[in-house]
Amino acid sequence: MSDTPPTPIPVTILSGFLGSGKTTLLNVLLRAPHGLKLAVIVNEFGAVGIDGALVPQGETFVELDNGCLCCALNEDLVATLEQLVAKGGIDHIVIETTGLADPLPVAWTCTRPSISAALRVDAIVTVVDARAIGVALKDSLEARMQVNRADVLVLNKLDLVDDGGAQAQEHIRAHNDQAPVLRAVQGQVPWPLVLGHGADGPGRPERDEAPDAEHGHGHGSARYQTYSYTLPADRAVDEAAVEALTYRVPEAVFRFKGLLRVDSPEGPWLLINGVAGRIDLRFMTPEPAPKASAMVFIGQNLDAPALQALCAEALEVAP
Repeated sequence: MSDTPPTPIPVTILSGFLGSGKTTLLNVLLRAPHGLKLAVIVNEFGAVGIDGALVPQGETFVELDNGCLCCALNEDLVATLEQLVAKGGIDHIVIETTGLADPLPVAWTCTRPSISAALRVDAIVTVVDARAIGVALKDSLEARMQVNRADVLVLNKLDLVDDGGAQAQEHIRAHNDQAPVLRAVQGQVPWPLVLGHGADGPGRPERDEAPDAEHGHGHGSARYQTYSYTLPADRAVDEAAVEALTYRVPEAVFRFKGLLRVDSPEGPWLLINGVAGRIDLRFMTPEPAPKASAMVFIGQNLDAPALQALCAEALEVAP
């Protein structure tokens, strides 16, 4: 019998600030012709998960709603990784963190004694919104940490800027001058550059390196809040009213997203994304169908009663 230890499973940690396009990139990776058996862990900031409904659920898919994967000692994440290791038959694990997480402590979690021998952090990949990154880096500690920790940077949404991404690249190079920068539109990047990086970089935690003690949980309470509004999945809403709602979202909301059932020949579900003044509405048919329609708002000093009234009025439901 051979004493050779099993080859550790590579782990890609997919990071990026709110609205950068992480889930879009994840879909590109899942549909790429790599032949790998991927396990995907998706974490969302908010009580209602929407991104999970947008990801094709293949070999193994786990959604952790309202968790904090930025914490190195997060027991849900550790337990999930232990289960995936025990299950076996997995070639690569992708962890998509919330847009408000520091990815380095997530990488640190993979070095916990119960799983460290079975896992290897392949890369911290940070997705950057080329149009919004300047403001995000100025206003958000989380955005700065995500760029600084990255082994690979994906400069996304280049179709939304006029300078080819030159200014955005200057912004990110001020915080990380080592990681390679992959240029992308709609998250389209060669999959081997994301799922097979394997090089040491600024985001790789050493075993004797402690997680950032000053990070804490500020993004979940004092810094950022969320408000979620849900409806039964069998209740269709008026798409024109939904569009009108998107233009009435208060300035305190940094990002909002939703997946709502509509009565339309173009599709049974309407996906809503709003970030940095941009609003995108598109019809889709998620598989499997979500259990509920939902809107999620993320921002600072949110007025929950006002958001409830706004949603109730637009979706024709009594508050």
